[in-house]
Amino acid sequence: MASSMQDKVALSYYDSLLRESDVALLIGANWINDKIIGFYFEYLEHELFSDNRDQVCFITPDVTQFIKIYNGPELSMFLDPLGLSDKDLVLLAVNNNASSEHSGGSHWSLLVYVRKENTFYSWDSCHSLNLLPSQQCAQKVTPFLSVPSQPVFSEVPSCPQQTNGYDCGVFVLLFAECSCSVHLRDSSADKTLQSINNDNCVQFRVRCLELIKKLSLN
Repeated sequence: MASSMQDKVALSYYDSLLRESDVALLIGANWINDKIIGFYFEYLEHELFSDNRDQVCFITPDVTQFIKIYNGPELSMFLDPLGLSDKDLVLLAVNNNASSEHSGGSHWSLLVYVRKENTFYSWDSCHSLNLLPSQQCAQKVTPFLSVPSQPVFSEVPSCPQQTNGYDCGVFVLLFAECSCSVHLRDSSADKTLQSINNDNCVQFRVRCLELIKKLSLN
């Protein structure tokens, strides 16, 4: 791993800071990290779905990890400013790391709350591997949604599955785009789901690299 002196900043974008080592994870068979996921969540919020910013909240991996691990007033400090009670759609990038002190984990999945259905949907590209941490996050977030009844928790039926051990994070980002397109733009769910597979993961990595390069020149 390059030292912080050698690991140059590749992009500063809103609250995201990507270094060259982060961007390199998009090349080849690599497991993408929380920095890449956080950056793309920012891009979805500020660019692709900027017209819907009042309706949707993208909760980044670092905040999601805090939600999963901690209780009490600290949780309110993070979640109250997000105004979740006014959001139609809430997306969280969930990791199966159980430590409050160390980074790690082996799998990413997406948790989406849809207000009009009062349902949490777990999008997991590896069957139910992240079921427990997703349920933990849903339980922690629920009090901040201001809903009249307990939300339903559901695993997405026919959720596209990865066929390798490293594309889970890319699937999360494709799932996030799909969810926003379906619930904010009324796109066809079946058509959108058909566009998510391992070939699309390869294409996404290339597209994301080009996007980072383009934004870095602005």
